[in-house]
Amino acid sequence: MSQVPVATTYPVTFQKKMQAAQHWDILTEDVANRLRDALIGSGEQGRPISLYVQQPKYDSDFGEAFHNLLITHLMERGFSITENPAGGLPLIYDVQVVSHKDRGFIRPMPGLFTALASSVFVLREVADESSTAAWMLGAVGVDVVTGYITDNPNNEIIVTTSVMSGDRYVARVRDIYYISDNNVGQYIASGPAPVTTRIVEVVGP
Repeated sequence: MSQVPVATTYPVTFQKKMQAAQHWDILTEDVANRLRDALIGSGEQGRPISLYVQQPKYDSDFGEAFHNLLITHLMERGFSITENPAGGLPLIYDVQVVSHKDRGFIRPMPGLFTALASSVFVLREVADESSTAAWMLGAVGVDVVTGYITDNPNNEIIVTTSVMSGDRYVARVRDIYYISDNNVGQYIASGPAPVTTRIVEVVGP
């Protein structure tokens, strides 16, 4: 009787986690830099490339911030931004929320717990004064000292940004981040406005 293959994991990798509006700003700055690099040489010599940054159909807190921050960073890098759809190359972006279940065991980085052990003694005196303060400093200390420990959320976002010319892609970049499970609502687009039309039945005499 043959055996089924044994599951294995990928090598340890790292992925950043969004936890503040500043992280959204860092993302849009990086997107603007890569679009500048990808589009260099496009357009007429000596004139800025004009872009029309399209609004998403149904927006979210993150989508609104991404839109506004990206426009700012693009302008800082020499792009001309127009609100006229026919006035520039359309820039479109999509935000996909990916939710996971049964994430399984997260393997720690080799040597991690040795690094943690070296920072424990710093917290002992604080622990004698206040257990709550020790817990808070411990959580921060582990993250700062190692740079590796944080909670492992069940949600991620995939942000894809594209610049089109007619039916042709001229630039396309993608970014993947963890997001806090408690903040998923900031990334999920709201649906269309509810239909408020009232149907009135007319009855004849």
